[in-house]
Amino acid sequence: MIIAYISNRDKECFTELKNEFTEIKNFNAIEEFINFYARSKNRDVVLIYRVSELSDIQALSNIHFGKNVYMIVIGKNSVEHSLLAGKIGVDSYVSEMDANIGVVRELIFHSQSIIKKRRGKSNISVFTGISGGVGTTTITMNLAKNIAQNNPEKNVLFLDFAYTKSISNLFFNRIQPEKNIINITTIQNLSVEELLENGLYKLSDNLYFVPGIQKHTEREELEKQENIQKVLNFINFTKEYFDIVLIDAGIFEDVELEIDIQEIADNLFIVTEFSIPSMSILKTYIDIIDKSGWYNKAHIIANRSDSFGSVSEEQAYEILSKGLKHNFKIDFSLPNDALHLRECWRDARLVHDVYPDSPFMKSLTMMGDKFFINKENPLVIVKQPKETLLSKVRKWL
Repeated sequence: MIIAYISNRDKECFTELKNEFTEIKNFNAIEEFINFYARSKNRDVVLIYRVSELSDIQALSNIHFGKNVYMIVIGKNSVEHSLLAGKIGVDSYVSEMDANIGVVRELIFHSQSIIKKRRGKSNISVFTGISGGVGTTTITMNLAKNIAQNNPEKNVLFLDFAYTKSISNLFFNRIQPEKNIINITTIQNLSVEELLENGLYKLSDNLYFVPGIQKHTEREELEKQENIQKVLNFINFTKEYFDIVLIDAGIFEDVELEIDIQEIADNLFIVTEFSIPSMSILKTYIDIIDKSGWYNKAHIIANRSDSFGSVSEEQAYEILSKGLKHNFKIDFSLPNDALHLRECWRDARLVHDVYPDSPFMKSLTMMGDKFFINKENPLVIVKQPKETLLSKVRKWL
């Protein structure tokens, strides 16, 4: 997430935010922000715009922002100003007397749920592991197959963005795929027909798959700036045709493509284990998540949670809570089912296909129902901000 603050007189007003978010951009005028936004259309943006006159607010009505921008206007304690802001579509108008750091901070976190609603009901979820071997690929592949088979009314897409040589093609029985995610970047005009000819494989009536890179040299191609934009366009395009898109991002790396994909995702699942070393790595990663403004959409998944020597969920909570402004908890735990998983990995077969009633699959079904299927709880599980702070803000919808 990018926090863009526009003011020609006190652009360091929210300096404290720099300690909490990784990307704070200051601009003197709205024109400077427009030029910047033209290069950042795939990132979630919270626009904080301090105005003096009605004409400053009116200027926003001539700008065509995408669904990824949440607008906060700070101005006079004036009904006329706040009414105009509401009329032209400003998300929140805050009077100068109420514009403290606490109110702005809560609005920033609340913006994620608003942006999600604008983008539609389709769900894009990224799965990433704190290290290799924690089970990220196993979880994501089997979850995709499980959701698709148990919910035939939903179209499911699995995307392999692991930066090492992809192995998901083996489990989905596409041993030597002719096309993969690299070929998606060659498409000029996105369409389902073109995708089916350039890397999109149909596995069943409602399950589709795009293989990842097959050679280490392809990583450089995928990281080219022009190809990053094409990949992001493709992911956004999938929302028109797929209800659930599961992305295996492999091990977390601080590279532009992976950061951008996590930015546009609706959910971010971080796979870990309950060992002390894993908790240490996880804490470093969630500190990045916290500062990136991804707290509302981040979910920690503990794999092999009942393994010998693991810390308890309570101990994990204590470790993760120290030194962070948010209290991260374990959102779901999967059992250690080594007996079934080792055999399936050896034979490159999905646990879902071989042992559908195994402890791992029973738990994974519950996970899928909780995060993707439960109609009483929307696809994105939103951690709501405190109403006491937001009650100070005038919202006009």
